Amino acid sequence: MGKKTEQSQRVYDEMAWDYDSAPEGKYTRSHKEEIIKKAVLREGDNILDVACGNGNLLGELSKKARVNAFGVDISENMIAAARERHPDCTFAVSPCTPLSFENGSMDVITVSCAFHHFESPQAFADECMRVLKKDGRVFIAEPYFSPVVRWLANMVVFPFSKTGDVRVYNQKELRLFFESAGFTDMESYLTGTVLFFTARK
Repeated sequence: MGKKTEQSQRVYDEMAWDYDSAPEGKYTRSHKEEIIKKAVLREGDNILDVACGNGNLLGELSKKARVNAFGVDISENMIAAARERHPDCTFAVSPCTPLSFENGSMDVITVSCAFHHFESPQAFADECMRVLKKDGRVFIAEPYFSPVVRWLANMVVFPFSKTGDVRVYNQKELRLFFESAGFTDMESYLTGTVLFFTARK
């Protein structure tokens, strides 16, 4: 486990039980809402929410269709909270890479406001390609910063912060990870402070 991942684990373990009322929980709400709005789900789909936190996104997605819902997170406390809140979903303590799921086992993978914590973003994109079924989709919602703020965050703030943030990306950078992994049919757009991205295997 890398340094930034250890930081993320510690930070989210501490805020797990009060996450929804914490500033971060309120900030990430719009990211989850965008994924809920855009994700197309069918009866019986297998859904994997990576960095699932307390499971709220997975719980909401499960209301759209009768699905098999799985969530992974590096924070033991977040997973404990998720299991308590959403007993119909399956949760496990696990990093974003490697994913402990079989090849071609998932129809949908979601990531809400967590991709910027991943120390190996290309490896994660590659794992999505491996784990998704043919025509499976990945849905990602990330913080959007203006170019100047993004540069300051990446070059000045994140290298010295202890919150586990690695790097925030622009639309082109995000698309390149998944293009390199072999994804097609990509869409990205900005809405408020949210950068939304989706791609199909």
